[in-house]
Amino acid sequence: MKASIVGAPFPMTFDVTENLHRMVELLNQCEAHDVVVFPEASLSGYSDDITFLAGIDQQQVSDGLDTLHVVARERNLHVFVGACREDERGWRNQAYYLAPTGERGVYNKANLATHERGHLIPGDRLPIFHLKLPEGTLRVAVQLCRELRFPGQWRVLSEAGADLFVYMTHLIEDERHRPVWRSHLISRAAENQRWVAAVNVAHPVQRCPSMLIDPSGLVIYETVSEHACRMRAEVDTNAVSNWYLSQRRTDLTRRGNRAE
Repeated sequence: MKASIVGAPFPMTFDVTENLHRMVELLNQCEAHDVVVFPEASLSGYSDDITFLAGIDQQQVSDGLDTLHVVARERNLHVFVGACREDERGWRNQAYYLAPTGERGVYNKANLATHERGHLIPGDRLPIFHLKLPEGTLRVAVQLCRELRFPGQWRVLSEAGADLFVYMTHLIEDERHRPVWRSHLISRAAENQRWVAAVNVAHPVQRCPSMLIDPSGLVIYETVSEHACRMRAEVDTNAVSNWYLSQRRTDLTRRGNRAE
């Protein structure tokens, strides 16, 4: 099965209205059945300085999600968008799947960044979203920012049937480490033999590129830019495989075994 993936980095701000406007502009340039991926917390804005949470207008974020969902339905798009939101338990770093049929799914970031701990509530599920496309169903898993460092989560989702990983991040400054994050992305694709669509915020200095990587680890597209753009490419789920996963020595890695 083939699907069209659009990575959509843009310069994020703390103005929800401005972020929404930029995302709607990008969505209006997409084609029917596109799977569109925005950066982490793309609607609410984001910062390593956790005090930014106090400035988020929850009603604006809620209304913004509704607006984006209307566009997704009108243009027949599958949209992944990020936002920091507060519920009855506390703040969460969330990724939303907005389906053209009206359904809405959510992933709560499970492995929080150091500066998020104690301020945000971690998620306790690793869901897979089933996207209904003309040629069939595309199974998509979401991981956020720091979760690139935890390959176990990616392996579990691969074994559960994910075809594509949507990796949404907000990694700016300290561009010296960009080769490290780039290498991690390629490894997650190749070791699991899954597609990876990574989208970072557009910014003059980035620690992680925006990329699409095929299941063999080959980079299909890559960009580091301070300008908004749309990176379109086709993924073919026939390239997804369990060849390497099926060869794992589980007799050595299962619980209870001890290294000598």
